[in-house]
Amino acid sequence: MHIKSIQLTNWRSHEKYAFDFGDITILVGQNASGKTNFLEAIYYLACGRSFRTKDENLIGWETDFTRVSGLINRDDQEEELLVVLENGDRLTKTVKIKEQKVASSKLLGHLNCVLFTPEEIELIYTLPEARRRYLNLIISQSDINYAHNLIHFRRTLEHRNALLKKIFLGTARENELEIWDGKLAEYASFIMEKREEYINSVNRYLPAHYENLSGKKQKLEIIYKPSFPVSEGWAGLLTRLTESRSRDILARVTSIGPHRDDIAFTLDGRNVIEFASRGEFRTVILALKLAEVDFLTEKTGEKPVLLLDDVFSELDESRRDLLSQIFTHQQTIVTTTDLDHVSKNILKTASVVEMKHE
Repeated sequence: MHIKSIQLTNWRSHEKYAFDFGDITILVGQNASGKTNFLEAIYYLACGRSFRTKDENLIGWETDFTRVSGLINRDDQEEELLVVLENGDRLTKTVKIKEQKVASSKLLGHLNCVLFTPEEIELIYTLPEARRRYLNLIISQSDINYAHNLIHFRRTLEHRNALLKKIFLGTARENELEIWDGKLAEYASFIMEKREEYINSVNRYLPAHYENLSGKKQKLEIIYKPSFPVSEGWAGLLTRLTESRSRDILARVTSIGPHRDDIAFTLDGRNVIEFASRGEFRTVILALKLAEVDFLTEKTGEKPVLLLDDVFSELDESRRDLLSQIFTHQQTIVTTTDLDHVSKNILKTASVVEMKHE
């Protein structure tokens, strides 16, 4: 999997920008020069959403639309991906693959990306919602059925919660929950099984990556914290939804399902949030990103594009060299404020692009 070129129009700070990619591309420039905006555009083509903000904030100042298109090579075939956002009476999004209009979710899997930004260390200590969103995005890139089940689950959850409120107010009957409980159990059990599969897979790669990056013989793992035992499957979840009806009616929300899941990162069995430093958080997330590359390669048979935003600034020279060795394994696009932070061996083969303030 390879992104060959990208064209931006009115994308944040980039009024007009076009670029052809090689195997390794280094974007160098001071802060606010548009480096991260550039990575964001690539990520948007991959996932149909920004990793930083809402769609309306992506349109450049004093314009009413933005356009981003990219030519990718997938399974030895070229594909053009296009997204246009227009801000008229309301914000509209047009997505095309090979010039055919499709739903935004159809972008998933056409350009798989693994993204690292400095803000991603917040994944360790932020709210569970962010960690669930992380799981959804990475698994959806490798399994379109997961993305489809997630869409159906969210719609069903909305219907069930709305019905719970009506039952609480006395305008609906409790037995009306039966159809929604059955659908919810079906979609939810699939989602949670796939989450468990992902975590088991990633945990095969995490320890080695963490040890290489940190130089410490500590076992890094992700611990899955589902809202009910995944082994109980569809039937078990349906039973639990039935048993929780009285509680859910009083609370007017559904208390069990993948929307209540969480994950934790542990080193030798201890939750890293309890003792690790900011530098260790960063190493944990970097190891996670490298494990994501392994996971996506295993699932799809193709290496994803690696997007690294300001990854070198807090690493010492030995860690930078270790990380740079990975660049040659898949297409990598990396930003930096200083080329001195980049391994000289990488600079010999990389395309270096100077980003200037716009």
